[in-house]
Amino acid sequence: MKKFLLILCTAASFAAAQAQTCVRDSSVLLNDSVIVSPLPYSDNYQVYALAHACIGQPYQQSFTLRVPSSFSFQGITLPITSASLPTTGALSGQPAGITYLCDPPNCVFNVNTLGCILLYGTPTAANTPETFDLMITASIQTQFAPVPITFPGAVAPGNYYLILDAADNCVSSAYERNSQIVGIKNQPNPFGQQTTIDVESVVIGDFQFEVFNLLGKRMHQQTVHLFTGNNQFTFDAGNMADGTYFYSLSNRDGKLTKVMVIAR
Repeated sequence: MKKFLLILCTAASFAAAQAQTCVRDSSVLLNDSVIVSPLPYSDNYQVYALAHACIGQPYQQSFTLRVPSSFSFQGITLPITSASLPTTGALSGQPAGITYLCDPPNCVFNVNTLGCILLYGTPTAANTPETFDLMITASIQTQFAPVPITFPGAVAPGNYYLILDAADNCVSSAYERNSQIVGIKNQPNPFGQQTTIDVESVVIGDFQFEVFNLLGKRMHQQTVHLFTGNNQFTFDAGNMADGTYFYSLSNRDGKLTKVMVIAR
């Protein structure tokens, strides 16, 4: 019986992992200088590009790898046959509860193809809310010998910062329980300079509209007056840098938080 339960649990775990979807970024094909997407945070790309994570809530983040036909190493250009990473143990620096899988499943990516790595899982309460610095270890197969690489690293300099927040600071809110705010979204999203905030409310009153960066710094604040039914107002990004931000609408009864992306 115990053996049967072990097999059943193993099969269920495998099925859950296989149900995850790794999404390739096809725009990588349009830029020969980009090998990994999303790009890591760097002096030249000050964007926290990874999806925000919350303790106790499911998480997913896809990475796309474009395997070029050659690789420069110590001043020598080597032809590449494939790139690969171990199916376990290649990810470091992640919160407890986060792991990865590849598409294709063997984590071997042939030359001139787009490979995909999916970070997924549920960060556990064993974590402390903070910023995690992730790294993936892989190798490039040449006709001579494998060459170890890491990213971020030589092929994509910078840092992959994963922001992990406490569960009570994430998108769940009193509004979802009390149904004061039926829905909120911004269009377009991503946007360049301005976006329209659409709110469906069942109450009348003043609300605080706030925008925060991924480190929790408030970048904008204003008071908006909502009526019952559909409401709209415009948010102007001003001099805010391109990147991912959280915006919230709140009053004394609760707060609802969503995500917006500035991409000029």
